[in-house]
Amino acid sequence: MSSVRYDYSGERVVVTGAAGLIGRALVARFAGAGARVLAVDRDTGGLEVFGDAPNVTTLSGDLAREDVADAVFARLDRLDVLVNNAAITGLRTPLIDLEAGDWDAVIAANLRSAYLLSVRAARHWRDAGRGGVIISLSSPGGSRAHDDQSVYDVTKAGIEALSRAIAVELGGLGIRANCLAPASVVGDVRPATDLPSGRTTAPEEVADAALFLASPAAAQLNGHVLHIDGGLHARLRTDPSQEQRHDV
Repeated sequence: MSSVRYDYSGERVVVTGAAGLIGRALVARFAGAGARVLAVDRDTGGLEVFGDAPNVTTLSGDLAREDVADAVFARLDRLDVLVNNAAITGLRTPLIDLEAGDWDAVIAANLRSAYLLSVRAARHWRDAGRGGVIISLSSPGGSRAHDDQSVYDVTKAGIEALSRAIAVELGGLGIRANCLAPASVVGDVRPATDLPSGRTTAPEEVADAALFLASPAAAQLNGHVLHIDGGLHARLRTDPSQEQRHDV
């Protein structure tokens, strides 16, 4: 894994979807770099993984609800970095068979939550007279369609559009917004014949990229999508017989 060292001592970071595979890595990396992290997820039991972890506090709730989004900021004395990682990823239903209720649920969890928190973060920074960083998790599906994840792909395209809008409208306030688009993320790295790199992506590699995007080294990166995918986005087409199912 990366040997680059970042110092986030004294900074305040919010990570949503914290109980998931990538979320846990994000919390661990930022906390390990000295940040005080608020880990948020609607999976109360999943948040127990953090226990008494140094520099980490937790909050459970549905971030698509405005009162929960407000509760996040009620817990903060300040905010430096917001990481929008909360998402429903497991729904695999062809568009023609998708029910409106499922559509609404995924839009709420994946896109509405990011909107609610991002706007509150922007207002917080504007009122404080200082800038901040928003990092949102996208996917290869944000620009290329899966066979059976239409609503998920729509939300990730929306996340990318939201980040561009924030970059353009709020860049003058010192607010930066970028996306990470990981692919084939699994807990144990293993060979992957469908990826040019020949292997899957570790969640820690996604988290390392987030630390970079939040750092002064990325000060002029705004409105971009960084693909952490072993070259998947660069490939024109893949032999379907070689495709492997991984978390995205």
